[in-house]
Amino acid sequence: MFLSWVNVTVSSYVDLLWYLTSKPVEKKTDDKPQLQLAAKSGLFGKLFKPTSTRKPGDDVPPPVVIPASGGRPRLYALIIGINNYDHQRKLHGAVPDADAIKDYLVNELKVPEGQIVNLRNSEASRTAIIDAFNRLRDHPDIKEDDPILIYYAGHGGTLSAPPGWESGSGAKIQTIVPQDYDPTEGKEVYPIPDRTIGGLIDGIANKKGNNITVVFDCCHSGSGTRDDEAEEHERFTRAADFTIPGKPVDVTISIPKDLDLPIWQKDSATRGARVPVGFVNKGVRSHILLAACSADELAKEEKGHGCFTSAFLALLKNVGAEQLTYVETLDKMEQIAGQNPQCEGAYRDRIFFDAKAPTPGRACYNVTFENSAYIMKAGSAHGIGHGAEFTLYKDQASLLTTPLGVMTVKKITPFKTELEAKKQPGPKISGSVLALQTKAAIAEDLLLHVPLNQELLPVFQALASELQGTGPNSCKISLCEDRKKSRLEIVIEDNKLVFNILDQRVLKYGLSRIPYTIEPDPEDIRPVLRAAAHYYWHLNRTQPNNQIQNNIKVEFYKLQESDTDFDEAGSPERYPVGDNLCRQDVIEFTVDDEAIYGIKIVNNTPWDLYPNVFYFDNSELSITAYYKCNVSTNYRVDVPLQKKGGTLTLGYGSAGETPFEYYIPDNQDLDVGFLKTFLSTEPLDLSKIPQHSPFVDARGMGAANRDPTPTWGSILVPVVQHRTP
Repeated sequence: MFLSWVNVTVSSYVDLLWYLTSKPVEKKTDDKPQLQLAAKSGLFGKLFKPTSTRKPGDDVPPPVVIPASGGRPRLYALIIGINNYDHQRKLHGAVPDADAIKDYLVNELKVPEGQIVNLRNSEASRTAIIDAFNRLRDHPDIKEDDPILIYYAGHGGTLSAPPGWESGSGAKIQTIVPQDYDPTEGKEVYPIPDRTIGGLIDGIANKKGNNITVVFDCCHSGSGTRDDEAEEHERFTRAADFTIPGKPVDVTISIPKDLDLPIWQKDSATRGARVPVGFVNKGVRSHILLAACSADELAKEEKGHGCFTSAFLALLKNVGAEQLTYVETLDKMEQIAGQNPQCEGAYRDRIFFDAKAPTPGRACYNVTFENSAYIMKAGSAHGIGHGAEFTLYKDQASLLTTPLGVMTVKKITPFKTELEAKKQPGPKISGSVLALQTKAAIAEDLLLHVPLNQELLPVFQALASELQGTGPNSCKISLCEDRKKSRLEIVIEDNKLVFNILDQRVLKYGLSRIPYTIEPDPEDIRPVLRAAAHYYWHLNRTQPNNQIQNNIKVEFYKLQESDTDFDEAGSPERYPVGDNLCRQDVIEFTVDDEAIYGIKIVNNTPWDLYPNVFYFDNSELSITAYYKCNVSTNYRVDVPLQKKGGTLTLGYGSAGETPFEYYIPDNQDLDVGFLKTFLSTEPLDLSKIPQHSPFVDARGMGAANRDPTPTWGSILVPVVQHRTP
């Protein structure tokens, strides 16, 4: 991209933003430049006068890239994916998920394919799965503490424990289902129970150490009853049906008490302790488990992929396994409607794979000690964010082997960051050393992709201006060169800026563009950037809270007004008609312009809760308050959503809220929004969350309320609206 006012061509976001912040374009007059976008040649030279030919490297050296290690990564994997079962409902996404995990290891981490065992469909028989575990145990090339990944995507389920087996709540055991599972009497091929899996993993840990990561994208609750409506919309659950053909529906297969006895008895005796029961066990020391959902939830598929695996891989690719601890996965992974992934194991605070499988080609930055401060030559333009941690090394020869110390972020400017030692006193350094990021930053408000196109210079001018903002309420936008990792994209068409939606949570339902355009002028662009950052920050903010997320039910109904019953104000009473439109944690319906709708929230938690309900409109980046709880005063606030079965209705009933109406813009066939409910044990003032669309009123957007809040949780439900055929 050619910058005529400095006579320089740039090829990266960092260099472009450096020029725009340190040597900004100077206007010839006080009037805003009216860009004639059709005149590409010499355009900016005519509008702006040159100021300098200084290069970014004069002040800020480019990041040093760590070359890929000469040796192969010492990670070994067993990857199992089963779609086609003989005696279970077929799945659509388990095999693609397993393939995606394999591709990540090979393409991103550069793991040789010879170190990966793949079992798909008929290859994943009961015998083959057990043999594959044992081959990992006996593999001569796997050394102690080498990282090992075991991934399974397919059906899972819960069964009654055999007599004498230790079991979890309700005398139940958890299982995974091999491809050749068969409940036919006399021909039984049994599922693989947690006790067997525990014995197999213990056997590996005895020989190879406990650097073992187990990822299960399956569920262990319910009977896997077929949901025809869900399947019509390509939403499936990975829950096994253990009923027996020809038997009553309440009769399920029974596990023999001596099933796989040599596996779990032998390894238990060797270690002098009993194998932990259940896949989720906080105290287990042989491995770390990441499970797609909690024990009483369903692991879901959408559009041919597991919801958990899709979110899990997106996080690993966006952040990097070497910057994540296992438990941080739950905080940083995109929220999944109706699923609360679990992370268990004694070593869940470790870096993924114990930091022994880093992504090749990671950037590191120069650090000097100046005026009693550690200064790193990279800042927000490079994607540095608060919460990140860096490990210092003397030079490239000592990278990943001899650290000088661990540093945290103290202050960030566009091109420099002040670091401070995590443990005092800090390391003594002379000259320049290297900093390698080893912990991910707090998530940015918005991941934005903008092509390096001369016609889009006004967008980068607006971004450069926002980049220099400071304070807790400044928006944090990160430019992302990889379009696939971004949430939003700005491009130019017919001399107008258009906004492409890249958020997979929206794209999977068919909405790919915001139906508004704006002029390519920095003053018009900045309010949209602020509004988009505000929108995505509040949409994405969450706090894992299984009690809230597992025990809150959202229902959505079409309403009908009564001809005979009236409230105290003389308005007709409204009642739900028809089925609950929230199925599989998605609200989906065909819009009737004259219809009204209502919401019911059911609280099965042990706490009284104060809800705040908002509708996020992806077509215009607006946030509408559906319900705001009363804020604390000197007097006690009545609890709107009482514990253990309490309900709150919006749009009908006693709450007094008006019903909701929906419409689809004229140039769209569908619309996609999100119904987000914040729930807390104390009243919270979230009045700064709502915002008007920046495309309707592009000035005066409210700043995000970033004050710390009490313990809370949230529920996010997609709202998919179709035009009437």
